[in-house]
Amino acid sequence: MSTIDIIILGMLAVGAFSGYRQGLFIGILSILAFFVGIILAFRFMNWGAELLTDKVESLTFMLPFVAFVLIFLAVTISIRILAYIVKKALDLTILGTFDSFAGAILGIFKWSIMISLLIWVANSFEFQVPSEMKKDAVIYPVIVPVAPTMVAVLDDYTPIIDTAIATIKELVNSSSSDIVN
Repeated sequence: MSTIDIIILGMLAVGAFSGYRQGLFIGILSILAFFVGIILAFRFMNWGAELLTDKVESLTFMLPFVAFVLIFLAVTISIRILAYIVKKALDLTILGTFDSFAGAILGIFKWSIMISLLIWVANSFEFQVPSEMKKDAVIYPVIVPVAPTMVAVLDDYTPIIDTAIATIKELVNSSSSDIVN
């Protein structure tokens, strides 16, 4: 086992612990809340910016971003509050134990994605893990392809990502032209 494997194992242990504490139910609803929050924030961003326009006179170019953040936070926090209420009831049943152990597995999976994504981004900026840290690695070669594989699979099924990126570019371009003018 290599140095990088020990670091990754430590991070996965943190993921397992946090997943165990949250449970499968809250873990899944947290992921769902994140995506629903993003979708609704993009959908209602312009409406939110129009509401804020009446209240704010300066820095209007930032209003779509502020509206996005406010809508995203409202949706995700609301879903998480409901999830915690249901989780408390679930913990009173036999399913509470199963929920905790399944949550640990989900926590390991989520942290695997985050670690892989971090390594992928670092590699794209040409920050390489030193070869002596990777020597005799067992876990590292398994973790590295997780995020690129997930992105490749999801990219085929989520054309909304392209729409979201185009919307962000449009907002950035319109905001920068507002600043220049």
